[in-house]
Amino acid sequence: MELDSMDEEDRLLALIEGVLAANIFDWGSKACVDLYNQGTIIEIYRMSRKKMQRPWRIDDFDTFKSRMLKKDQPYKRALISVDNAGADVVLGMLPLAREFLRRGVEVVLVANSLPALNDITANELPEIVAEAAKHCGILRKAAEAGGLIVDAMAGIQGDTKDEPASVPLMVVENGCGSPCIDFRQVSSELAAAAKDADLLILEGMGRSLHTNLNARFKCDALKLAMVKNQRLAEKLFNGNIYDCICKFEPVS
Repeated sequence: MELDSMDEEDRLLALIEGVLAANIFDWGSKACVDLYNQGTIIEIYRMSRKKMQRPWRIDDFDTFKSRMLKKDQPYKRALISVDNAGADVVLGMLPLAREFLRRGVEVVLVANSLPALNDITANELPEIVAEAAKHCGILRKAAEAGGLIVDAMAGIQGDTKDEPASVPLMVVENGCGSPCIDFRQVSSELAAAAKDADLLILEGMGRSLHTNLNARFKCDALKLAMVKNQRLAEKLFNGNIYDCICKFEPVS
């Protein structure tokens, strides 16, 4: 895999850039929907990646990088709240989740209980993970450990002999049917998974900007989003549409 040939710093930056670029696939944004009529998914994604020039509108990447690369296992468990279905989760969030897994961090993918716009749901995620696991031994082993895949699948690609001992990859529903989330009202499943978490990642405008931009948590928090509304960009950051946010808030 191309990512695995990079050094740690370049790989982490490429993964965060991938998350921000893939967040352009949002049916809740008219500007983004208009883009879909002008090119294919891959063309739009590549265009978005080319615009990933730092510094971003909020750019705490270097602080996050220092925390991530401080030791081999930077966290015990990461809660990763995913956003849009399709290219957003496949090109952005799954590669980021894979990086945590390869570093020995348990990963809990958090998704909506009910449909909202084109947001992915918790019921849909396991099938997508299983399909990705056919092409990635790290995801396969973690999905098996987390109960997403019962048995090793036939026809998988990749060599797993050099991979670290598996940590689980799990999926939980958040109890929501909205593009936003209020952490005072979540599912019991998410509440239980959060007890052992020491990192929360929020992706997308709804969850990281509209409802939790100024929320502070009892664990480290990373908020990632591409701003896809000009008025919101001006109101929150005196910025512009397609500005990117990488806001890292360590507990200490």
